[in-house]
Amino acid sequence: MLETLVNKIASNSTREIKVIYLYRYLSWFFTSIFYLFNFNNHMDQTEFFLFRIVVIIILFITSGIVTNLYARYSKNSKAIKSLVLTETVGISLLLIPTGGLDSPFIWYAMNPVLVSASFLKEAFCWFNLIFYLTVSTSISYFIFNTENNTAINILSANSHLILIFILMTLGLQLVLKLAHELNNERNNLRKRNYQLAEANEKIKESMEHIMSLYQAVEMFSSQDSKEKLMNTIIYYAKELTKSKTSFFKQINLSNSNKIITYGDISPDMYLLIEKELSSILEMKEIDKNVINIRIQNRMFTVSIVKSTSRLFGILGVEMEESRKDDYLYKKLFSFVTELSAVILERLFLEEITQKLVVTEEQNRIANEMHDSVSQRLFSISCAIHALVARHSKLSDRELHNQLVRIMENSNMAVKELRSTIYKLSSKKQGRSAFQSDIKDYLDSIAKLNNIDISFKCSGDEDLLTAVLKKAIYRIIAESTGNSIRHGKCSEIRIELNIKDTCTELIIADNGKGFIVEEDASKRNGLGIGNIKRLVNSFNGNISIDSVLGKGTCIMINIPGGNLVTLDEGGLVV
Repeated sequence: MLETLVNKIASNSTREIKVIYLYRYLSWFFTSIFYLFNFNNHMDQTEFFLFRIVVIIILFITSGIVTNLYARYSKNSKAIKSLVLTETVGISLLLIPTGGLDSPFIWYAMNPVLVSASFLKEAFCWFNLIFYLTVSTSISYFIFNTENNTAINILSANSHLILIFILMTLGLQLVLKLAHELNNERNNLRKRNYQLAEANEKIKESMEHIMSLYQAVEMFSSQDSKEKLMNTIIYYAKELTKSKTSFFKQINLSNSNKIITYGDISPDMYLLIEKELSSILEMKEIDKNVINIRIQNRMFTVSIVKSTSRLFGILGVEMEESRKDDYLYKKLFSFVTELSAVILERLFLEEITQKLVVTEEQNRIANEMHDSVSQRLFSISCAIHALVARHSKLSDRELHNQLVRIMENSNMAVKELRSTIYKLSSKKQGRSAFQSDIKDYLDSIAKLNNIDISFKCSGDEDLLTAVLKKAIYRIIAESTGNSIRHGKCSEIRIELNIKDTCTELIIADNGKGFIVEEDASKRNGLGIGNIKRLVNSFNGNISIDSVLGKGTCIMINIPGGNLVTLDEGGLVV
């Protein structure tokens, strides 16, 4: 109860002040009890009870005043010294009306000893103790020495009191020193815990960046057109840097130099950004260094996107003023810039490679047709011309034999042409590279993770575009990866139904499941996010049904607008 009262009185004080409060009122209480009821036989029996009450009340009031002064000037060592000496003198004078060395209040002197041991150096604590013992002994010698004892006799008679004071002071200093060391250790531990928590936050943030970069690489790699890739770049530049706005100024991409924006950019701001970026491009030395620019009190970070052989454009994001000198932020943005350059360069190289492959394949087919079918057709043509010129001179038998030879060469030409066609057509060979690749992937991860995976495909896969086939492959890979890593499943069922009007994909597992609404509030995992973006890019619909402890089922429907159709005599997407 007393400790609770002290906490209320000294609620805003330090731990040391609270201890001083507690000890002071406890020592006041017990010394007052002994003094009030005169348990010491050496005390003056003629003292009036009312006088003792007055002394106790005055001591209580002065105790509160002095303790408040200690709390106020706890940081001022000179003020503490003055208060300690003043209180020591006051306690020594208190011994005069209360019985000298026989007074219970002689132990009240441990209060200034406690204060000096808590806030002052050890030497001053011992000096104060010696000062108090000297003053109290002098009072006993000059005022209460009724038997005319010498000072040595008085010291000898009260040596046990002196020894107790010395031992108590020594023990108090040791305890306070230990408490101080423990407090320092606790502060150091708290500091280390804070540093560890801060480091964990940085590690967590770095892991988020790494996972986001992984997601960005996956999405970059899945884009097969410059327009989609540009939109993906500015989207992930904004997401990775946690910015409000991002933009990309194209340079010689898709025959356009326009700026693609993502976020809050007004037409006026658009023009100002374009002007500022044009001035950056006019610099003599264009490098990949991150540059900070200010437009209408808004700070932007921009960087040139280029490879060793080609300039693609300028990538920029809006940044907060506080992150202007953030090293991690700049490194992250620089990485996104370099990643964008690598992906764009890869896209251009793939286009060139595809053109070279097509050209090489055309040349191969032309040479093969020229060396086989073309030669036979030329021979047949020459034979027919000769037959037309000489048929009147030939007998029926010779004419028949000549026509048989022409027919045999025609059949050989047809066989060679059919053989060439079969070599070029996987469908004519009765095999499906699309289904084969999916089955090989599923068999591999099934064996690696010791789970059962079933795959069923129905319909004509020739209705699917190459881009959609790639997207379906990636959706299956992402979904099965999530089911194994997060769902801890043992079975996965995959069904792909290709129809004239739409493509349906169902992926179900028997894993532990998750709460779909809760996952959505956390911005989804990387796999689910990738799947949704891929489906949305084909204007498709996705439905996720998951039950805790029972599993997850993903149902995807992609409309027929993304299928291969016949239009004006040609195959188009």
